[in-house]
Amino acid sequence: MQLPWRAAPRAALSSPLTLLVSIATTLLLGFVVAAAALHSSAAGSAALAYQQSRMCPHSVHPSLDGDGMPLAAAAEMAARSDLGAAYTPIGRPDFNGLATYGRFGYRPDALSHLTAVQGGGTGLWVPQTIATAAKVRVGDRLTGSSLVVSAIYADLTQPVSGWWCSEAKHVVPNPLGGDGASTSVIWVAQASDLAALPPEFTGYASVSLRFPVEPPATLAEAEALRDNGNARLAALGLSLTRTDLLSGAVAAARTSERNVSSSLLPLVIISVLVGLAGVGTVTVQWAQRRHSELRLLWVRGASPLALGLRGVLELGLPLVLGGVLGLVAARLLLPLYAPGVVLAPGTLWVALGFVLAVVVLSLAVTVLVASWRAHRTFQRQARSRRLGLVPWELVVAGLAVLAWVRLSHNGLGTSLKPGSLPRVDVAALAFPLLVVLAAALLATRLLRWSLGWSHHVQWWRVPAAQLALRRLAAAVGPVTGVLLVGVLAVGTIAVGSAVAGAQQSALDSKSGVFVGANSTVQVSQDIALGRVALPSSLRGNTTLVGVSTGALVVDPATFTDAAVLNDAAEVRSLLSGLKRTGEVAPALRIGRSANQEIQIAGLPLLRPVAALPSFPKLGTRGYVVARDSVPAVEQVGSWHLWSTLPLSALTSALQADGIHYTNVADRARVLDGLPFLTVEWTFGFVAAIGVVLAVVAAVALLLAVEVRRRQNAVSGALSTRMGMRPSVLWSSHLLEVGALALLAVGIGVVASFVSAGAAVPRLDPAPWLNPAPMLPDLLPLLGSMVACGTLVVVVAAWLALRGVRTARMGELLR
Repeated sequence: MQLPWRAAPRAALSSPLTLLVSIATTLLLGFVVAAAALHSSAAGSAALAYQQSRMCPHSVHPSLDGDGMPLAAAAEMAARSDLGAAYTPIGRPDFNGLATYGRFGYRPDALSHLTAVQGGGTGLWVPQTIATAAKVRVGDRLTGSSLVVSAIYADLTQPVSGWWCSEAKHVVPNPLGGDGASTSVIWVAQASDLAALPPEFTGYASVSLRFPVEPPATLAEAEALRDNGNARLAALGLSLTRTDLLSGAVAAARTSERNVSSSLLPLVIISVLVGLAGVGTVTVQWAQRRHSELRLLWVRGASPLALGLRGVLELGLPLVLGGVLGLVAARLLLPLYAPGVVLAPGTLWVALGFVLAVVVLSLAVTVLVASWRAHRTFQRQARSRRLGLVPWELVVAGLAVLAWVRLSHNGLGTSLKPGSLPRVDVAALAFPLLVVLAAALLATRLLRWSLGWSHHVQWWRVPAAQLALRRLAAAVGPVTGVLLVGVLAVGTIAVGSAVAGAQQSALDSKSGVFVGANSTVQVSQDIALGRVALPSSLRGNTTLVGVSTGALVVDPATFTDAAVLNDAAEVRSLLSGLKRTGEVAPALRIGRSANQEIQIAGLPLLRPVAALPSFPKLGTRGYVVARDSVPAVEQVGSWHLWSTLPLSALTSALQADGIHYTNVADRARVLDGLPFLTVEWTFGFVAAIGVVLAVVAAVALLLAVEVRRRQNAVSGALSTRMGMRPSVLWSSHLLEVGALALLAVGIGVVASFVSAGAAVPRLDPAPWLNPAPMLPDLLPLLGSMVACGTLVVVVAAWLALRGVRTARMGELLR
């Protein structure tokens, strides 16, 4: 028999709801697979951008460095790069007979990146420290040379700007080092001026070759820059030390991209299966609406397969359109769910291929489900329930147990080393999601059994509840489907948000413990001896800490003002009790340190009087002693300022008062956060998929209500004609839909919180640092889910009552 090909697509317009739901279903399917491809590519680009943010801009391109060569040779080599610098050895330049330590250097455009204190022009630029020590003035001539001082500039100090950071070891002196160990640079204006320097500065020179480039945005661009850069350096043929930081950044970014994509694969597969089940549900609803027409076609000789193709003729165009819209939505919403917006070339084509694949699968599911429905309905075959008898929840629970074993033994995967990127164990990573899936399957099976026995329940004293229970039992299939997707949605959102939030807070807390405060600098012992006072702007936010091997010397009065602490009040109380009364100094014992008297170099004999599990800078091993208990503060290893201020604010305050410092540390940059970001990006996408599943659950619920519109209208209209108050009917529908939403939220929240609470401490990218990741505060997330669920419940109940209010009894009875 020839099917009505031309009429079929137009016939779909007679059921606009089915049309819209078909589009929405494949839109979500297309969005999931396209977003996974885009997210993985964006994660690689974001990882590359993060690694580059931790590199000096001039070190992105492979570079060369060398020393111990004649100055003329260094100048000649420096001229062969885009931005080369030559530095003389440290000597004692003489301007007025007051020689002090200094070195000369040349770097193109260096003078425009210095701050002149006096003078200017194109002569020698002398740093202010050398000018002060040697009493150098503008116009003085360098002894043994024709070069004249034309400017005095402010010394470069840490943290230096991006233009100088690759040269920091040459241009930033260590003010706490010994004489002649390091010094600021006296700059010449032209490379030819180096030949005019005194003979004692012409040997043992250093050279650096830099090649400024625009930072690559994608991994392909970075790999091309790395390969071309290394080939260029090889072509120069210089016997210098090569530095290739970009190779490590590219390798880390590739690993991050691979980890994210492999971790998302199981979730995407589950989401696709759920989406295809939604396509099957839409096809079943279509078959119910077209029952009369399909029966007529079957009577005229159409086979079940032909009837299935008729379903494709009606639903095929909406399914294709939905897939295309899903790709468009994934691209437009990329900034909302991905860690970046930069995509590798060809990523959109890959995403389009995935979308076409799921569209083809959707069409195949439509054919199979429609054919199976026609076969079962018209050929009266016995319904097979073999799949329903399989205890899927036990299978998934077994997989969850195996994942837990992997997670408890391996954490994220392989054993990690500081600075390495974890190779994520996907099986271990899937544990919390498998727990949620097992809970969802168990809940649906128990709900199906409960609704099967619900006819024994007699709640007519509460007619709203009795009617709600009857309606749920009459639609057990759609109800259990909505519950399954709802639990998955809530659990996935909670798991993704919990793990992503835990990684973010873990990076912040570990960085704080590692540094001790937001920023730190090493200072001379003059501050500890009281010879130099701290600037007034640092009082109340900065403390002085002495560091010896295995011990910290702290000021109990100010330590808690600056240090990163979980319980400042407890630490303040313990530190206030460290008062020395004899030869032995009381101390805090940290973590696993020995609980006995101990002698540490530069400190008196220490006796532990209290203990803490961990402490800033020390971690889980060491001792803490009060500064008043240390009589010889000059024997302490080193002294540091810890501050709550940003590093730039701390160093600016010290520079304003002329206080020298070195060994700066910034909490925001001290740790490589890419391992944490990789896990955070992965579970951030998990939360995004949960939002998609929540939309699927809401749409499925509203569809189930709309499909039963005529049935609800008949029962509701008859009930109101028999004396039921509209408020009772409204309460009945609220109870029906609300109970389903409450079950989904409750089961999903409990399963996700329990599984995430067990998994989060073991998903630690840096297990050698304390503290371990902890479950964040999820109450705001729970509140938002309850609010959204309430809104969906109200809308669904309103849709159910709309048919009752607009029903015409005569038409309904007919």
